[in-house]
Amino acid sequence: MLVQFLLTVCALLPAQEKGAPPPDPALVKAAVAELDNAFAKGKPLDRVAAIARAATLVEATVIARVAHGLRDGDATVQAAAIEALRFMKHADAFDALHDCAKRDKKLAKDPELFAKLIKALGQHANPASIAWLADGALATEDFKVIDARVLSLANIRTDKSLEALIQLMRAAGREKIQPYMGTFRLALMELTGVDEGNSQDAWSAWWNEHKGDFKVAAKPAPLPKEMQNRWDYFWGNPVVLERGKKRGERGNDPESGGK
Repeated sequence: MLVQFLLTVCALLPAQEKGAPPPDPALVKAAVAELDNAFAKGKPLDRVAAIARAATLVEATVIARVAHGLRDGDATVQAAAIEALRFMKHADAFDALHDCAKRDKKLAKDPELFAKLIKALGQHANPASIAWLADGALATEDFKVIDARVLSLANIRTDKSLEALIQLMRAAGREKIQPYMGTFRLALMELTGVDEGNSQDAWSAWWNEHKGDFKVAAKPAPLPKEMQNRWDYFWGNPVVLERGKKRGERGNDPESGGK
């Protein structure tokens, strides 16, 4: 329970915004010392706690120490490092995650942890990760990993990420791709503002008609509520849930239990 709490705290900590003043040097020094001590002498819980406490300090030396957790032998420490780097808006954080994704073949064998790594990369929305996210995305049958790859591509609002999604969808036959078309539909809607449903053929036909002149907008168009909630749930954004009607508000609506 403590491990999960620390991971949750790590994910909720606000990252330093671009252009914000650098963190207090004294806090950086203290965090670096704590991280060094935790990795040299501490137990996994000590390393997780040190990473969580350092996650708001978006500074190169802190990021370098947190990134040590990506190579840790304990999966919980790796997860904590991934979550911290996910929200640290700094080129070094992205580079550490991208390097880990390309290098660590063992981590790729743990679907839960691998999906976290993919999502962390996607959170940075860096076009440099498009090729890696698309490469072999359907080689696994694990839904968490495929969801993470596809929705991470959709979080990168560029024409190249849209092209990568279309090519990925087309690369598989109907039987292979159909179980994942709900995820592809959401991703493509997020990038295009268009809805061609769960049909591989319909999306392919749309692309054939529009690929010469379509440009991905800087900001997404509003999604239908159900689709927006799925998108927000995946990324950890606030999800707006409809309140059920109270008995006195139901009236004659049979779907809400009225008579």
